[in-house]
Parts: sequence; structure tokens; C-alpha cells
Amino acid sequence: MSTLPERHPGGSELSSYLDGGLSDRRTKAVARHVEACPACGRELAALRKVSSALASQEEVEPRPGWLSRVQEQVAAGARPASTARIRHRLRLRLAGGIAAVAVGLVSVGLWLAPPPPAPVSFQDEVRQHLVQMSNPLSDQTSYVVEARYP
Repeated sequence: MSTLPERHPGGSELSSYLDGGLSDRRTKAVARHVEACPACGRELAALRKVSSALASQEEVEPRPGWLSRVQEQVAAGARPASTARIRHRLRLRLAGGIAAVAVGLVSVGLWLAPPPPAPVSFQDEVRQHLVQMSNPLSDQTSYVVEARYP
């Protein structure tokens, strides 16, 4: 019965194992672990598939003069435009996410808030008191309505 080590090898360690970049001692430990751990065995098999798929791709030659153009741009202090676009997109996504969360919180707050009390007009109060006065025996109380206008 083999026992698994305390930790599973990570993806980069499995990749190094596949490429033969680990020390002999670590290679043996990872090999023992992969034999005993089905999850790590599946991950290693997936890495093998990816590695073989990449190896089957044909090599592409860069355009002539690309190195001199890159060196000129670096000497001029140019930064890759793609990183600026990526940072801009990330900022927009972050702002959009924050806005969506804010809208969601406001919506939930409005949904959970109690409804405002209905406004009561002076006429409605007078009607209510008149109804109670028309049946004075209902609560053994009589009412007098006084309306003062400025």
C-alpha cells in the first residue's frame, strides 16, 4: 500500500516532470504520487495531450526585419500597446462590475424597504371622524370635529 505525499504536485511541477526538468529525487517522488493518485494521473495525461498537440504544430518563421524593428521601438521607449489595452479593458470590467454590484444593492434595498405611508388628507380624516360620529354607540365615545383655517 503506497501512501500519498502531503501535497499534490502542481501543474507547473507536473509539466517540469513531463519535460524532464526535475531532480532525480523529485522525479521519483512525483512518479510514485502520479501512480497512486488518480486525479494527478488524469492531469498528467491531459498535459501529455497538450504537449503532443503543440509538438505537432509546424514552426512559423517571423517576418524579415522584425528584430530590428522591435529593437528600435524599445530604444525609443515604446511600450507594448497590448498591455495598455489589456489594462484599459480590466479597468472597464472592474468599473462595470462595481456599477453592477451598486445597482444590485440599491435594487435589493428598494425591494426590501417598507412602503412609504399613504398620505392622509384632511378630508379623509374628517370623513373618518364623521363615520365614527354617525354610530356613537360603537365605542361609547362622541367626536367633535373642529376645522380652523388661517
